[in-house]
Amino acid sequence: MKRRICVVLATAIAASSLAGCGGSKPAGQTTQAESKGQEAGNANETEQTEEGAGGSQESGDPIKVVYLVNGNLGDKGFYDSAASGIKMMEEKLGAETKIIEMGRDETSYEGNYLDVSEQDWDMIISGTWSVKELAEEIAAQFPEKKYMFFDGEVDYGVVVDGNMMGVNYFSNQGAFMAGCLAARMLESGDEKIDASKKILGFVGSMDTANINDFLVGYLDGIRYIDPEIKVMTSYVGSFEDVSKCMEMTTQLYNQGAQIVYAPASQSILGAVTAASNSNKYLIACDQDIYAQLAESDPDLAQAVLSSSLKNVGDSLFTAVEGFINGTMTTDQNYTMGLDSGAVGLAKNENYEANVPEEIRKEMEDIEAKVISGEITVGTAFQMSTEEVAALRDEMKP
Repeated sequence: MKRRICVVLATAIAASSLAGCGGSKPAGQTTQAESKGQEAGNANETEQTEEGAGGSQESGDPIKVVYLVNGNLGDKGFYDSAASGIKMMEEKLGAETKIIEMGRDETSYEGNYLDVSEQDWDMIISGTWSVKELAEEIAAQFPEKKYMFFDGEVDYGVVVDGNMMGVNYFSNQGAFMAGCLAARMLESGDEKIDASKKILGFVGSMDTANINDFLVGYLDGIRYIDPEIKVMTSYVGSFEDVSKCMEMTTQLYNQGAQIVYAPASQSILGAVTAASNSNKYLIACDQDIYAQLAESDPDLAQAVLSSSLKNVGDSLFTAVEGFINGTMTTDQNYTMGLDSGAVGLAKNENYEANVPEEIRKEMEDIEAKVISGEITVGTAFQMSTEEVAALRDEMKP
């Protein structure tokens, strides 16, 4: 093995990667609020307090916000990003806040939810998919309290009183940008890229709709640039098998992939190591992996061309600010994308150094077209399993 896998870093970012790439579920291809719970909210409107279903903060008192972390801070990624949004609420909104790290013992989670629900918090925030059912059940038990669930949709068949806001992400839009970048870089003249091989790669953690939403966006981006480019696809079959991810990503490079995109959850360090060993580029997922590695392992970091990001902290701040001013309510799901800055490409110093200026400018133009609606990005959530498989097979070398 040319390089060791960064075990310490893998541990640090593991929980965040698993929470992020493993759990997003966009509701549909629109930048407007999803209103799947609107009917339920309207039906209960007369039963709400004077604040209404949204519970806007009109008393003038600072809002009180608590964030329940289904893990621990210090991951330098998903959870820390969410925590940064809580900090932003303190600084910009004057909010009274608290963060409770619940750790990995899921048997303790219900007790934490019950405790905060019996206290005087104005907004109780939690995510992601692993606590979705519990969060919904608790919200249903405490209809007078206000909740926010991020990185997923709220089921308003469970939360019938419309007291939980859903905040989700157009992960496919970020993946689309990753596909456009990878495709355009084939023509960049970079010494790591063999221009005669119009082949790219994708390694996902699991063959599921959540991960395939990244795949569909990525393939759409590639086809937007050049429909002749072929794509090899692999799945680790696990959210956390770093060694297998390294093996599978290495195989993609050996078979001709010039750049690989890796929504590989906790196992992504295997993909980064494979890219470094193969002297190729990787586009990472959810976190700015280059920034994670730049100081601890700068040689490894050089392999990470960019990452498709979820800016969780910014989205939570936007949602709480919207709750306060009444523009966002707890009886709806909201899906945030490129237009709000909730997703996008990591444009760090490595991106600036390795992506030619004309390509960077083109990425900005393409992003603007997605935001305006001129470009519509496909989503696995509007496709059958068979349709996703057909698209994947169509683009095989």
